[in-house]
Amino acid sequence: MPEKDFDVVLDECVDRLNRGENIAACLADFPQHAAELEPLLKAMTGTKTAYFFTPSADAKRTARERFHAAMAKRREPSFWQNLFAHRFALTAAAAVIVVAFAAFIALRTPVFQQPIPTITVAAPSAEGNFAFLVSDEVNAISDFSDLKVTIEKVGLLQGGNSSLWVEFTPEVKEFDLTLLPGDVTQELWRGNVPEGEYSKVVIYVTAVKGTLKASGEVLDIKLPSNKLQMSMPFQVGTGNVTSFTYDLTVVKTGGTRNSKYLLKPQIADSGVSQQPAPAISPASAHNKTPAALSTHNQTPAQPPTSTHNLTTTQPPAALPDQAKGKPQN
Repeated sequence: MPEKDFDVVLDECVDRLNRGENIAACLADFPQHAAELEPLLKAMTGTKTAYFFTPSADAKRTARERFHAAMAKRREPSFWQNLFAHRFALTAAAAVIVVAFAAFIALRTPVFQQPIPTITVAAPSAEGNFAFLVSDEVNAISDFSDLKVTIEKVGLLQGGNSSLWVEFTPEVKEFDLTLLPGDVTQELWRGNVPEGEYSKVVIYVTAVKGTLKASGEVLDIKLPSNKLQMSMPFQVGTGNVTSFTYDLTVVKTGGTRNSKYLLKPQIADSGVSQQPAPAISPASAHNKTPAALSTHNQTPAQPPTSTHNLTTTQPPAALPDQAKGKPQN
């Protein structure tokens, strides 16, 4: 082991003495430098003892008096403290601030938040002005041999001058998303709803269960809540049948070990189509099948025109249970 430089050894011994060790211990650790270290270390400890200082009682008293004088000066009221010295002035100022803040809030917030009224469509109708369909945007649906969604009701939020929830119970309350990939849709309900502008569609879900192809395991598919909400403006007008296709998608999240599946709306592939209401005889109305599966690829009598998710087409020369279709973008 190389020998330490004398200056390094001296610095180390000084540090050790400052920590409370004695000279003898340092000399024992560095015998090769003992002759040079001993006088220097003794001189250092002697100087430290000679200049050790303990303040006298008078010095302590003087310092204490100066401290109290400085604290007393800090306690003197400032300009603002003098300005609001009187309790009445402080109370009045606080009252003015509270009243002004309350007035500001009152001007920006309605006094009462009235609940939005709700009406329920009593029964479906084959000649109704509104049809509700579902479809699946292909994501992780291929992992399942079946994926059944059970719904309780559907709500439409009507806007305009006064808001109104329009709710109906679908004729088909359970459907299998594995049968509705891509452009395939299934009509769940058709009936008459109030005419006007709508801004939101909500599906109230009671259960979503799927069977995995690989293992046969039955899973409860997760939802953001017990309802699926989609904000999309559309209009129900006189003389037209409005078909709303609500697109759903199943996505897989997490890693291999802790993966899970979520069901959520797919607004990009949802949309509204409108066509003139056909004149339907009682016999043909009796033969309608609201739950029939359909595809979007059938050709209407005239090509559709599209403006922002709203497509108006002429009625196809087909039975009413044919495709309603998503709007062409």
